Amino acid sequence: MGKRRRSTSLLGSKSLWRRPLQRGLIAVAVLVVLFLIGLIDPEFRDKLLQRDVGPLQGGVWPVVRVIDGDSLVVLDGGGNQHKIRLIGADTPETVHPNKPVEPYGPEASEFTKQKIAESGNRVRVAFDGDQTDRYGRILAMIYLQLPDGEVLLNELLIREGFARAQTQYRYSAAMKARFQAAEDAAKAERRNIWSGK
Repeated sequence: MGKRRRSTSLLGSKSLWRRPLQRGLIAVAVLVVLFLIGLIDPEFRDKLLQRDVGPLQGGVWPVVRVIDGDSLVVLDGGGNQHKIRLIGADTPETVHPNKPVEPYGPEASEFTKQKIAESGNRVRVAFDGDQTDRYGRILAMIYLQLPDGEVLLNELLIREGFARAQTQYRYSAAMKARFQAAEDAAKAERRNIWSGK
């Protein structure tokens, strides 16, 4: 007598059910891990989602967080977050993945946080020249409404010696001259990064 063939109907085969179930569990596990990473690192989550939220318009926007002395995140009217780099002002590093925390970096970050808090956590965003850098960050002039009147944070950071004037981006010659004058004054007064300490 010949060997009996085992029934291999689609409904009776365990291996056909097991493989899709295993793949599904792996997919769910990967999604859970990515979700948890997104909770820890919002920038990673935003890159992962790759949402095109459109360009940020000039105007007054609430600040979600200060990243460091020369970078912050604002929330637009549609609920979208935008990372802004202050054009023309370069503060010492505090969050660069490949560089150590630089002298006066924490102080520059704290100064920016304090000034933004004084302005009610709202800033006026204005553009002058290049609107994005090679990293895709928005380049902008950030104005604060303080008790003494409106001030330009980019210039204030330079004048207080928490930032160097940065002129390689394309923005107006008049603003570059203002920033250079602010840096010259900070150097003459040996403020913060220019103190030699």
